[in-house]
Amino acid sequence: MFYIICGDDNYRCHEALAEIKAGMGMPEMLAINTTTLDGRKLSVRELSDVCNVAPFMTPSRLVIVDGLLKRFQAGEKPPRSNGNGNGDEEGHPLKEWQTIAEYIKTMPQTTTLVLFESDLDTKAVNPLLKALMPVADKTQQFSELKGRELTGWIKAYAVRNGARISAAAVNLLADYIGGDLWLLAGEINKLITYCNGREIGEKDVKEITSFAREENMFALVDAVIEGKIKDAQHMLHRMLRYGTAPQQIVAMIERQLTIIMRVKDLGGEMPQQEIRERLGLHPRYPLDKTLKQARTYNIPRLRKAFHCLLDTDVAIKTGKYDDDLALDLLVIELCKH
Repeated sequence: MFYIICGDDNYRCHEALAEIKAGMGMPEMLAINTTTLDGRKLSVRELSDVCNVAPFMTPSRLVIVDGLLKRFQAGEKPPRSNGNGNGDEEGHPLKEWQTIAEYIKTMPQTTTLVLFESDLDTKAVNPLLKALMPVADKTQQFSELKGRELTGWIKAYAVRNGARISAAAVNLLADYIGGDLWLLAGEINKLITYCNGREIGEKDVKEITSFAREENMFALVDAVIEGKIKDAQHMLHRMLRYGTAPQQIVAMIERQLTIIMRVKDLGGEMPQQEIRERLGLHPRYPLDKTLKQARTYNIPRLRKAFHCLLDTDVAIKTGKYDDDLALDLLVIELCKH
């Protein structure tokens, strides 16, 4: 069997992979007969060699290839060959990889091969994906849920876990968190425990979903970095509307810019785990987003941003400006620099 699971919805991609595993027998034996390969460095020969291995004391074995499809996505730079057949070889690596479409037809029936990619833009041109989809037994592409699909998922998840949730709470969760289903599932589970049988309401979401303000902060900083004044003001007003204090917003922006500054000081070659440990960041802190922001911000711009934050903090504390006006002016100034 040959499956393709891809998209930018990490949660549903892993859910689909879990379903495949659930249909392959006892978890203990499947674990012994499962091989996960790094598709970023994989060669065609290595893949076929692994797929040809017979299962041990079970009818089938599972081979998961993670990262292969992204090598051939438009805009991605393929890895260099390391001389051992692990990278893209000289000539036409795409043409070589397209030959696995023929191999799959003769692959041992005891092997289940899954091409897995949970960080793939399905709208981008990908010739390898296009070549392999016709020979796949099943292809599942999951894009981030939005709008009615997202609110429908939130309600269905709550009901599936024995909870009732109001329409206002559903909309607020979707507004707070967006399409990150991992975070949504975690927050809904907390809300279910907190409400203990009663309907989850809008007030409960505001009280329990504390991390959402941090997620909104990333969106606000992203908009500021890109100079999108309207988007930045939209995020700012949403945070104010949902009860975030003006001085707290200033403090959150300052904290994020401070982390960006410290990330730049550490340099760009350090592994994410080491950066996380050096800065003492929580495991759930979205470091990848901060690294992306750090690549965009330069030191002079950061210094100007800190001066703007100081001026805003003074303006709020001394009553020079109304809180909302002070924050609006701050966002405009940050977007300009």
